[in-house]
Amino acid sequence: MSDHVMTPKVSIIVPVYNSERYLPACVSSILEQDYRNIELLLVDDGSTDGSGAICDEFAAADERVVVLHRENGGIAAAQNSGLDAATGELVTFCDNDDLMSRRMIGRLVEILIDADADMSCCRWYNVGASSAAELRASHADDEPGSVIVFDRPGAYYQRVFSLFLRKLTGKELYYFSEANWGKLYRRSLFDGLRFPEGRYAQDVAIAMDLYGRMRAVASCDDRLYYWLQRADSVSHSLRSTKYYHDIVLAHERCFELALADGILPARAYFGLQAIRTEKRSVATAADQAIYDQDRHYVADRIASLTAWQRIQCTALHWLRLLEVQVYNRTVHRRA
Repeated sequence: MSDHVMTPKVSIIVPVYNSERYLPACVSSILEQDYRNIELLLVDDGSTDGSGAICDEFAAADERVVVLHRENGGIAAAQNSGLDAATGELVTFCDNDDLMSRRMIGRLVEILIDADADMSCCRWYNVGASSAAELRASHADDEPGSVIVFDRPGAYYQRVFSLFLRKLTGKELYYFSEANWGKLYRRSLFDGLRFPEGRYAQDVAIAMDLYGRMRAVASCDDRLYYWLQRADSVSHSLRSTKYYHDIVLAHERCFELALADGILPARAYFGLQAIRTEKRSVATAADQAIYDQDRHYVADRIASLTAWQRIQCTALHWLRLLEVQVYNRTVHRRA
């Protein structure tokens, strides 16, 4: 097998917006990768702090860094700009305040090639910003973990999402979220597919489209990504009707694609329940109109399920809801 096949170029896309406090550590963790054949695409999405200058400093010091300065358009637009500019055969994403183990890219390339998979993924740490660097250093030399390979990832995405059940049934490695970090993709998967711009939950919106294109996924139990928990993050702070509308809209797409593929849309059903919180967010007549439209659409989608499908989805919904409440009282409070 040629060196080109064994060490394909990996494009790493980092949308950057007003992250001068965390960005240097994030970028450094990427450039320190043991796997060297990378290009790092830093997409400065109209930052108003020093983030853009930090990006330029890294580009001046390392030829593997490409900086794209653009007007602010949101994370989806920044991700799309990165995809448009990427030249690697493989692509991954990193949030601008998170960290990668120095072994992450090499490990994900290895298991993807060994399995001839379309996507590989790893586990992660939920960590407070104050302890992330220390935790990363302490796990720098961990031994590689076990790997599984499976097809029909959309089915596992929809059904394996309860922490209790996946621990009980030993299906942890079949679990993955729609988040684009911690995953390595063949770039061809995104041919003709881009994130919807100007919306929240942009990753959910294309999840089933993306997973439906995959033949096989390689999943390892190595914890190689450090997901920083910050009280000021977007997911913690936005609670408008528009925010919940976008969540509902994204899960509606997943719901419809899952049903069309004969998959129980359990995770999408859980996501559609954001309609309850959307109701409480209504503050204007325009908000009410958005909510009324979403409410009718969600009701129609749920009514299309069989009685047995509704029982399964409802049971998983309440179990997952309990888990989320516990999560919000513990992990999301880290600093």
